[in-house]
Amino acid sequence: MNRRVAISMLALLALSGLLGWLVRVHLIQAKAHERAVLSRSAPPRKVLPLPPIDPPKPVTPAEYAEVAQRALFFQDRNPNVIVELKPPPPKPPLPPLPFYFGQAALGEPAIFLSTGGSTQKPYHAGDKIGDKEQFVIVSFDQNKITLGFHDETVEKNLEDLRPKQETPAQQAPVAAAPARPATARTGSLSSASVGDDSPDKKDSVIGADYGSGYRACVPGDTTPAGTVKDGYRKVMTQTMFGQSCHWETVK
Repeated sequence: MNRRVAISMLALLALSGLLGWLVRVHLIQAKAHERAVLSRSAPPRKVLPLPPIDPPKPVTPAEYAEVAQRALFFQDRNPNVIVELKPPPPKPPLPPLPFYFGQAALGEPAIFLSTGGSTQKPYHAGDKIGDKEQFVIVSFDQNKITLGFHDETVEKNLEDLRPKQETPAQQAPVAAAPARPATARTGSLSSASVGDDSPDKKDSVIGADYGSGYRACVPGDTTPAGTVKDGYRKVMTQTMFGQSCHWETVK
């Protein structure tokens, strides 16, 4: 038994030594393979060239104008300045035109006018007339008158400016007033229409009051020039438009 044990022991020792030698050989081979792998350089790969890139365009300020104009928080960057024009003030309405009563040619031609309920007075070219002197007498002749109103001119026929006579229906009835026959009278350019301001006498030759001490002549009057009546003297002058007649206060 001891011999068999001794042989088994020797066999085991020999087997152990063989295994150790095989491990050592395998370890040496593994290290050699490791060194060979680590020392080997990788082969270079072919790299394809990149496509060419277009260079950026140069920057111009005009291309960014829209960006600046549409800035949400800067509305005042709009280059189109909006100028708000105020509408012109409305033109003042045309006030009532003056009334025409006649003309006189004593030196400088004068025209007798009145506005509203004012007394008629003589005016010359260039004078102002009206409640607030709205009108300026630009010119006048025997038929027409031109008035200036602000920056405009108004031309009217003198016959259209005469005071309108009230119709019997418009006149207020007067109690106990005797009826008087209506007398047809025709006016002329040198004398004013005979109105209610004429004397009460039927055969009176002194016409309507011009104001400033002057009165009109009654159409059909045949009294000579220089006649004095009721404190007035008859004056007749020859003008380029014909004969002019009026009565003036005796001084």
